[in-house]
Amino acid sequence: MKSSSPPKGVPAITAHFATLEDPRVVGRCSYPLETLVVIALLGVICGAEGWADLEDFAKSKASWLATFLEMPGRPPKEKAFRNLFESILPAAFEACMRTWVRSLADSVKGQVVAFDGKALRGALRKGFGRSALHQVHAWVGAQHLLLAKEAVEGAPEEGAAIRAMLEALQLEGAIVTMDAGNTAQETAQKVLDSKADYVITLKANRKKFYLGVRGFFEAAEADGFAGVRVRHQQTRDHGHGRDEVRDVWAVPASALGEIAAHWPGLQSVVMIRRTRVLADGKVQQWTHFYLSSLPPRVKHLADVIREHWSVENGLHWILDVQMREDDCTIRNQHSATNFALVRRMALMLLKRDTTTDRGVRGKQKKAGWDNDYLLHLLTRGMT
Repeated sequence: MKSSSPPKGVPAITAHFATLEDPRVVGRCSYPLETLVVIALLGVICGAEGWADLEDFAKSKASWLATFLEMPGRPPKEKAFRNLFESILPAAFEACMRTWVRSLADSVKGQVVAFDGKALRGALRKGFGRSALHQVHAWVGAQHLLLAKEAVEGAPEEGAAIRAMLEALQLEGAIVTMDAGNTAQETAQKVLDSKADYVITLKANRKKFYLGVRGFFEAAEADGFAGVRVRHQQTRDHGHGRDEVRDVWAVPASALGEIAAHWPGLQSVVMIRRTRVLADGKVQQWTHFYLSSLPPRVKHLADVIREHWSVENGLHWILDVQMREDDCTIRNQHSATNFALVRRMALMLLKRDTTTDRGVRGKQKKAGWDNDYLLHLLTRGMT
């Protein structure tokens, strides 16, 4: 039982999860659903990686948790968390997360919303013939905000999930970025229908189109881009024992004639060549192509393309390396999907905090030691 009035922001948090239908048998569960969800979120913020960790967290923080959550009797056991997260419908849990995120989000107008997928490799069930679960993310790097997440059975289903997310989200004025696996005219049209713009990677999985674009740039570059309205930018980076030169060329889609005429809303086609010189003198080179509904302003396009990788560096890498997602062995499909969402909510709260310059792991440690800081992370931006 709560021993005092809850701190500012806590009622708003619990209210978002109070709308979630409780799948447990009435009379056979001691803890309210929202209590278990909030404890799980707080525990993951502090580094919990599974049900046993959550039991230990609830036990060690029981007196403090009871000051603002319904805590009848003893702290919840790991079975209570496992049973709940195995029972919650992932789509319903995702809907609660989206309403919560909308309460935190600023306008995305002019900002990059990066769509990308990531496998839950630890959830792979050997012998069942099922690929690792995939999570498709809509990530706003400028706000450290996960607008939405959809679980799919594998990478081939990512395109359909992204189109569904585009229909559900309010993205007017945003710049949607996607990798090559989602280079489809149908997806590009969905972006335009959302009153947003797109920048999409083009690779050889769109063989005819890719070969046409590559052939155009090869011929144009060999001829010094004579007669082509091209914009070029070159940047240089040095670090980690290597030098890298990035050359970016942007041309109007009309320069490609029939090659690009069928693509909805296409205004620009971009080629990026990265040339890397290693400390031993070895040279590596990569060439990439992009399609965009934005005008061919080369600096803007180069910045957008670079920002797309914030979903890798700011979300996926941290989930894998610092929050050890691939080591998590929760096998049940519902609980793996739901726990992945809790992990992402926790990471979002950690990334959005600006009161310390510590990294994610440092913030997790501080949250485990300092209840006031942990509560600050939970309630930041809530009223």
